[in-house]
Amino acid sequence: MGTLLQDLRYGTRMLAKSPGFTAVAILTLALGMGANTAIFSVMNTVMLRFLPVPDPERLVYLRLEGRPSGTWETGDDSQTFNLPSFEQLRNQRQVFTDLMAFAPLGVSGVTVRFGDEPAVLNGDMVSGNFFSGLGVRPARGRTFTLEDETQHTQVAVLSFAYWTRRFARDPSVLGKTLYVRGIPFTVVGVAERDFWGVEPGTRTDLWVPLQNRPDLTAWGNSAEDNRALWSGLWWSLMMVGRLRPGVTRAQALAQLTPVFQRAAYVGSIGTRDPNERPPQIYFTSARGIEGGGKDEGLMKLMAMVGLVLVIACVNVAMLLVARNTARQREFSLRMALGAGRGRLFRQLLTESLLLVAGGAALGWIFARWSSDMLARWSRLDFSVTPDGTVLFFTLAISLLAALAFGLAPLLHAVRVPPGLALKTSAATAGRDRSKVRAGQVVVALQMALCLVLLVSAGLLARTLRNLEMADLGLQTSGLLVFGVTPPQSVHSDQEAIQFFQSLTDRLRVVPGVESATLMQNRIGGGWSNNTHAIVDGVSMKGRKPSSMRWNAVGPDYFHVLETPILMGRDFTDADAATAPKVAIINQTFAKS
Repeated sequence: MGTLLQDLRYGTRMLAKSPGFTAVAILTLALGMGANTAIFSVMNTVMLRFLPVPDPERLVYLRLEGRPSGTWETGDDSQTFNLPSFEQLRNQRQVFTDLMAFAPLGVSGVTVRFGDEPAVLNGDMVSGNFFSGLGVRPARGRTFTLEDETQHTQVAVLSFAYWTRRFARDPSVLGKTLYVRGIPFTVVGVAERDFWGVEPGTRTDLWVPLQNRPDLTAWGNSAEDNRALWSGLWWSLMMVGRLRPGVTRAQALAQLTPVFQRAAYVGSIGTRDPNERPPQIYFTSARGIEGGGKDEGLMKLMAMVGLVLVIACVNVAMLLVARNTARQREFSLRMALGAGRGRLFRQLLTESLLLVAGGAALGWIFARWSSDMLARWSRLDFSVTPDGTVLFFTLAISLLAALAFGLAPLLHAVRVPPGLALKTSAATAGRDRSKVRAGQVVVALQMALCLVLLVSAGLLARTLRNLEMADLGLQTSGLLVFGVTPPQSVHSDQEAIQFFQSLTDRLRVVPGVESATLMQNRIGGGWSNNTHAIVDGVSMKGRKPSSMRWNAVGPDYFHVLETPILMGRDFTDADAATAPKVAIINQTFAKS
């Protein structure tokens, strides 16, 4: 310890003698390490971090390939199941300690009102064993029970973040009523602080038990779809299970597959096609933010910032070699007095550790700031705050950098004989052609890496610019898009049509409103209707119908969006339910 303290004091004095060199080296390392730590922090959250629940290693998401004909799904058909499959698989107690189901209340959130203040929140309807199966305890109140699920109790559990953000952690919120799409729910609990839910890529604000009612459905879909959920036709539930200790994934799948394949056809329309491949079930780990589609991009970005760190380290290593060239006489004298290579290495390693420690500390501050900025810029709906894994990553690259910086100048320090170094000047000691050639190779390599990064950064900037300037086919300036939920007094489709027609007429006369229209799926909501199109007079022999996306819209739709109509006319108020059915297609459809 005495030798270590001596090396630290000596290294600190040596670095203090060269403040310019020290500042440049620390800033260079801070940028390289900070960028790597920030990107790794996001990658850790998206790909590596387990859910914040007990024994997360035993949690698995259930996924499938294929779906029986005569059924339909919502969203990604590899993630959603029908209700009979959930009920049958949940009974497989020899495989799962618990199997939980969940589904969002809306694709882009759901309207929640407390008092007179409405807000759009991320909400899920879940099975009664959702919290108990995950091992999530309430911070306040209680969570759900199986009775809440079977009786479709109108109770809600808030997330700790929403409780903090909206209610300032007021414990009196328990027992109060909030309205989800106009339906009253009593707040009975608040989830643990770090639990944000299990819906891939989403931070959930509140949970309610599974509901069987037409005015509050999974995914915000129609009452018809909700009836199909309970009959087994609509595949809309996502599932996460906790495997029993000692049960491997292969063993679990072997037991679950026949049960699932029988349950998959419960409620299906028509006769099962004997040539149809039965649906297959598989597992994925409940870690990271699965389903975000960001894995490949993050890996490429991590490789790019890794090159930045390599360049930063090479720059600092060359600075150290150049700086220590002037210390050649010092090294030679110390070796002449009996210091071995190990002793010199410890001294140089100590100085490198001091530099790296300064760079790592500054880089950590930069990483915390930049990771939050990156999350906000990318509109990530979850926390990317660096945790223990990210800290370990930062320490690991810091130690590797310190080791490299300690070895780099050591090779030059011990190569020249002590007597020769004492007789020559510091400016000429140890110079030879091999050193010059090695330096030229390093400089050429740095220039090549920098050129690659500059070209990649330029292409990225150009891509972002192109995306920003992309022609969306509509005029976004002055366009206001929002969602409206009909009141509880609306019970039929005809009443809903009358409500929206009256609402549109009233919006059109509001001062400052140039025009108004309706659309079933909001622009930018990430949702669409999918179907197949068959055109009269076009033979489909030997061809499958093409998949297409469509939307139900109101009068003057294209006028409101300022989208040019190349041929024909826009929709009008005369295109009512009793009028002949009309449609407008885009240019791509017309050419296909």
